[in-house]
Amino acid sequence: MSNHESTLPPDGVDAFPTAEDRFFDAPGFRNTWASEWERAHDWYHYVNGYKDAADMLLENRRAAGRAAHRLGPPIVFLYRHHLELAVKQLLRECGTRLGRDVVLPMHHRLDELWRFCLSMLAEVSPGITAAEEVAQTTRLFDELCRVDPTSQAFRYPEDHQGNPSLSGVGEIELERIHDVVEKISLLLDCISTELSTLEG
Repeated sequence: MSNHESTLPPDGVDAFPTAEDRFFDAPGFRNTWASEWERAHDWYHYVNGYKDAADMLLENRRAAGRAAHRLGPPIVFLYRHHLELAVKQLLRECGTRLGRDVVLPMHHRLDELWRFCLSMLAEVSPGITAAEEVAQTTRLFDELCRVDPTSQAFRYPEDHQGNPSLSGVGEIELERIHDVVEKISLLLDCISTELSTLEG
């Protein structure tokens, strides 16, 4: 057992795993939220769920006391994953507009995914990609990917070579990251809305 601080459960509750414990198939288990996610709006729930979770952690991290500093990497990872899923959802919508199936890349290189998305958006509606805010989003994705190119830096403390994941990054201001994500998320949502209004 590690020597980090822990919270003991209430009296009468086992502190460690037992033979009766289950993740999913315990007696009386009700798969309520997951069954809803499997419906037509599954992408909506995933895309927005990660952002909502990050927002909640950010809002409540002061109440975490000494543990507040540990919430930084999970918060940034959740925001990054939200952006990745939002771009992949936009790729799917472009494919629908173009009448062809789009095989979503399985990697997590957000800058490459965004450029793939831009190429498809240019086919659907060239004017969208010419906007200044789109160019700024490209710049911001490139900046994010210089720190975290493959969505690993905020998931693991070390890279595959054993080097610190965030070496040389400097101070990370979570509120600033939140604000930038809000702007990009709104832009992607507006693009999605514009696609839905196009004729043809």
